[in-house]
Amino acid sequence: MTVAVLGTGQRGRDIAQRCIRAGHAVRLRGTDATDVMDRVDEIRHALGGDTSAGIDGTTGLESAVSGVNIVIDATNGDTDSHRELVAETETMVEDETLIAVSDTSLRVTAVAAGLRSPDRAVGLNLVDPPDGDVVEVVIAEQTTAATRDRTVDFVEGVDATPVVVRDTPGFAALRLELATIAEAIRMVEDSVATVRDIDRTFERGRPDRDGPLVRADKHGLETVLAALADLAERLDERFEPPALLRQKVEDGQLGAVTGEGFYVWEDGEPVTGADPDPAVPTRDSEPEHR
Repeated sequence: MTVAVLGTGQRGRDIAQRCIRAGHAVRLRGTDATDVMDRVDEIRHALGGDTSAGIDGTTGLESAVSGVNIVIDATNGDTDSHRELVAETETMVEDETLIAVSDTSLRVTAVAAGLRSPDRAVGLNLVDPPDGDVVEVVIAEQTTAATRDRTVDFVEGVDATPVVVRDTPGFAALRLELATIAEAIRMVEDSVATVRDIDRTFERGRPDRDGPLVRADKHGLETVLAALADLAERLDERFEPPALLRQKVEDGQLGAVTGEGFYVWEDGEPVTGADPDPAVPTRDSEPEHR
């Protein structure tokens, strides 16, 4: 199978890498030639330096999409820019070519409205890329059962588990991720347990499973804040960002990138809970002095 990936950002690189590992040929398209070749080199390096890996880079849209089985739009931009890109792409591909959009901030339905055959449109969202084994298949209002089934087959063909979701804000994975992080932060605010013990509750003895507060720090607290605020606006107050999160962002405590968020980080690892790190009091414990 030949896959066109439009966009050389992190999402585009993750998708291309996943497809190549599954044995598909990938055409990676960007607008800057140097950037495209740099991304191709990065992907080959991630694949062990294999120069024979099935990836080509191009700045031409037609050379990227002509004759491919699926086009995945992983560019950055607003709804209008995505709609224009997929509409132009449609004029260059076969009738049976799938057109997928990979952007959790967009409604696939709105992007698909720019197509002459919107029934071929679908969303694809890699969960915990690049090695995560779950991919959301987002069903727009125009998506047909045939398109859904072909997309599910494609996801299974890249050794991932397809999760079919409705085209709704945050889809499934992002909503669950943000809801879990927000509740963990509220538990810190309410002094339910220490930062580390809150994460241990989620990890449940699995050392390879990060807790929600570690993940928040890795995502970047400013990114978590923006995503929660967006879902609060598009859905409801369930996703209203906790006051403690807003305060940490205002104070410049953005997580792993700044060395402090909900944890203090050293050499890329969380070493201790950052203030506030509430201890659970006992009847005879000394009052804390912070």
